[in-house]
Amino acid sequence: MNFIGFVSVLLLILTLVVSARCELITIGLVGSIGSLLGGVSYYGYEKYKCMYMECCTDEYIPSDLDRLEYMFAARLYGQQIAQETVINALRGHLESQNSPKALVMSFHGTPGTGKNYVAQMIAKALYKKGIESQYYHFFNGRNDFPLQRKVDEYKEDLYKIVSNGLKRCERSLFVFDEVDKMPEGLLNILVPFLDYSVYHKSSKHSESVYQNKAIFIFLSNTGSSQIAQHLTGMWEKGRKRDDTRLQDFEKLIANGAFSEKGGFHHSDTIQASVIDHYVPFLPLEEVHVRKCLVKAFSERGVTPKEEMIQEALSHLTFGPEPHNLYSMAGCKRIEQKVASIVYRKQSESIINN
Repeated sequence: MNFIGFVSVLLLILTLVVSARCELITIGLVGSIGSLLGGVSYYGYEKYKCMYMECCTDEYIPSDLDRLEYMFAARLYGQQIAQETVINALRGHLESQNSPKALVMSFHGTPGTGKNYVAQMIAKALYKKGIESQYYHFFNGRNDFPLQRKVDEYKEDLYKIVSNGLKRCERSLFVFDEVDKMPEGLLNILVPFLDYSVYHKSSKHSESVYQNKAIFIFLSNTGSSQIAQHLTGMWEKGRKRDDTRLQDFEKLIANGAFSEKGGFHHSDTIQASVIDHYVPFLPLEEVHVRKCLVKAFSERGVTPKEEMIQEALSHLTFGPEPHNLYSMAGCKRIEQKVASIVYRKQSESIINN
């Protein structure tokens, strides 16, 4: 090969090398731009989606505890222990960047004392959509888990619901009403979610679930008789209701719930000490029921006279003997009584005019 031929071959090789490098650079550049646009597209989609759909973000989960305190002050009567305990527990849990466990509270008391009412107010304060939020999960022991013989089936279903709920949003709220009507042993499936752990792992369920930001609330009538008896005993000794503290009731509530039939009977949730706060809802006295009645009348645009209040009170039962200090149904039965009284008064007014 002469010199000119050698140079020609060399130039050809260099041309091919340069061309190949340029093509690789072009492909790499296009790939990088594609990846960048893909990322922008993804985040753009997420932002766009959250404009129209609820997302697990601060916008949809404002956790407005100042609003909750206001609701308590305006609408919750005679429950100073519950009010203080719940607010402090929520503030401590939500302000912690690395909570060691999910917050678990168990509300105990007679019907009509505000347990479900408080749970709903918490949901309204936590979520922009309140109880309509997809991150608010409500279970009723009587309706959702009616049969003891199906407890194993219920466990499987409950595990999946809680696990999937936490995957969608770590800041989910799970409320279990009428725990005393649940099959014994059902709540044991929840212990891994409630205990001290960053991840929940299972050989049967391979997924890992980060769940420390979650909140679990149990509502139960168990322990209510012990609460009433203890409160009456303190009243007999001259101790004022407003001077009672959480420590006066927590231990007897836990013991009562563990011993009585229902979802907490000999439950691992109590034995494993995963419930952070046993919150007593004290039985309501007449002064508290009166406030409920005034509120119920005012919601119907009526300023009640004393005779209307007395008529509504006459439908309620107070006990236990001999003092009859507390409304046995709290404020639970007053709505329909008030509605009936208002309707009758309005009908009489029309006839008289």
